[in-house]
Amino acid sequence: MAFAAILIFMQLAFLDSLYESQTALHTRLVADLVLINSQMKTLANTTDFPRQYLYRTLNFSEVDSVNYVYHGQNSFKYGNVSGGKGIIILGINPENSPFKIANFDRVAHLLKARGVVIFDRNSDLKEYGSILEDIKSGEPIAAEVGDRQIWINGLVNFAGASFADDGNLITSSMTFNYLFPHRSANNITIGLVNLKPGVNRKAIAKKISTLVPASVQVMTKQEFINYEKHYWATSAPIGFVFSMGVFVGFLVGVIIVYQILYGEVSDHLPDYAVLKARGYKHRYFLNILFQEALILAVLGYIPGLITSLGLYAIVNDATALPMNMTFPRALLVLLLTIIMCFTSGAITMNKLRDANPADLF
Repeated sequence: MAFAAILIFMQLAFLDSLYESQTALHTRLVADLVLINSQMKTLANTTDFPRQYLYRTLNFSEVDSVNYVYHGQNSFKYGNVSGGKGIIILGINPENSPFKIANFDRVAHLLKARGVVIFDRNSDLKEYGSILEDIKSGEPIAAEVGDRQIWINGLVNFAGASFADDGNLITSSMTFNYLFPHRSANNITIGLVNLKPGVNRKAIAKKISTLVPASVQVMTKQEFINYEKHYWATSAPIGFVFSMGVFVGFLVGVIIVYQILYGEVSDHLPDYAVLKARGYKHRYFLNILFQEALILAVLGYIPGLITSLGLYAIVNDATALPMNMTFPRALLVLLLTIIMCFTSGAITMNKLRDANPADLF
């Protein structure tokens, strides 16, 4: 039972980690509405759209301000160390950050120089050698993005690593265009719209949709988060694998408990026969077995929970992915463990429903 609980705990953690890491950037956006290219299904495979469509939204009196984000991925090299999956580069206006970043105002002015970037300290640091210690020295350090040299001149706590990349660099739109010369400076990846207080977000989103072409999709911030999650849950194989892992873990638990309880029932068939001959109903036998199933569930869940906490720490340290135990997940696994035990108990006792007491001896 502990093994089944651990299997479910790990698969659920991987699934939640997938969603959390791939939407970490989304949740930090400062925006009520988001504009993206309709062909873009995920930020892991970005597609731009003309910035002019974002400025059109200012024609609505409900709109307070707009902002934008350039988003790109490229190889990253520091010294002799290169990140495995690549790194995300985010081009922004340093004077008007589109992200919620603690103490960003302390380093924002550094980005005004071309080629200067800020490094996300929550990145997968094992991919970049001693970069964190070197940055803490206070002096800008040289690195390479693609075939261009950059200077890392500060640290922030940002979105961290994900299943698609190893970390993040934040820079100005000027430096972003320097690093991606093949992309037009007039095209942006994410358009952000902030509304005046009291405005219905979904209603204004529909109005704005009539002003921009069909190639631009308008949605609320929460819809943008759900849009990304939907891709990883339905279109990306990894989301299906983790979801299937949860089902397999549950199935394994049902089989394990069934084997245990079946042995218990077989060993006590004569006892059940005596009780049945004396008039005890099938419900009584189910109650007995459900009590045993509940004891198995609880005694298996406790070591499974403790072991999973240790495994979460190991995976988090090895991958820099968010692997944290949450109360809803702990409660869900407990309920699934109890359900799998009760399911096995019901299947096991079903053989006694119509049996003749004389045939049980």
